[in-house]
Amino acid sequence: MGDIFGLVIVRPLGLILLGIFKAIGSYGLAVILFALLVKLICIPLAIKGKKSMLAMNALNAEMQQLQKKYANNRIKLNEEIQKLYDKHGVNPMSGCLPQFIPLPIMMGLYYAVQQPLKFMMGFNQDVINQLAVLVGVDTATAGYYSQITIAEKLGDLFTQNGGVWPEAVTNITNGAGELLNIDFNFLGLNLAQTPTFPNPSILWIIPILSGATAFLSSFVMQKMQGTQNSAAAGQMKVLNIMMPLMSLYFGFILPGAIGIYWIFNNIFACVQEIVLTTYLRGKKEKKDAEEFARVEAEKEAKRAASRAAQQEQSQNAKKKKGDK
Repeated sequence: MGDIFGLVIVRPLGLILLGIFKAIGSYGLAVILFALLVKLICIPLAIKGKKSMLAMNALNAEMQQLQKKYANNRIKLNEEIQKLYDKHGVNPMSGCLPQFIPLPIMMGLYYAVQQPLKFMMGFNQDVINQLAVLVGVDTATAGYYSQITIAEKLGDLFTQNGGVWPEAVTNITNGAGELLNIDFNFLGLNLAQTPTFPNPSILWIIPILSGATAFLSSFVMQKMQGTQNSAAAGQMKVLNIMMPLMSLYFGFILPGAIGIYWIFNNIFACVQEIVLTTYLRGKKEKKDAEEFARVEAEKEAKRAASRAAQQEQSQNAKKKKGDK
């Protein structure tokens, strides 16, 4: 992982997660609230994307006509579709952006979870190495999750010392960062551990729920979008299969904390999709109804003016005839 990514993305995410954890005292709940916070921050982008999606759905009839008309000329079809988008001010890519926002955040959160001593507590590598020696962790053999193991063992020392950090620990960390006792247990699950397919355990519930909520999110999105052209419908069917499978796979290779984040990200995405679509669709329908009423009123006013003009002409003609 590059230093720039760590400094710009991971460290800020680690500080946010740290702040939430310090406020509520539960690591699992902090991850869930972190997922909610991300959704709230991304609402403006989600609204923009949803408006674009609804606008594209409104163009389905015209899109299908173009597809039939230029079925044998792909270049001309693309040109006409782009003209249609430009005419109505629609950007098809704006609806996709909110879907990709969680991915770099999930990567950043992954490293924040994987390396809590560095990205949450702010310790440098020298301090981390000293702590590893103190708690008896060989970082060379502990692998990617050595910092999680060190954090767990530090928590054991904290507990064994009556809820006070031993002097041996504070001598190493004093002034170097913010020492915290992180309890990775949440609802009977150790979120520092990674579910493994060959070894069935209660942790399997995380990847299973991750896949299930991913399917639910795709299903809700498809239902709320309503009628689609055949190409978009085909793409959505592929996503309905791929996203749950990917979520299930990642749930088995990443720490449980990442799986918890992804589960609740999917749940919040479902709620957001229902609320935003219902609100924006209702707002659009109201606006369309008002516009239709305005146009009809203008037409009626023109018809009334035409009738009045005709009546006036008729009266003038009769008056001229009577004068003769």
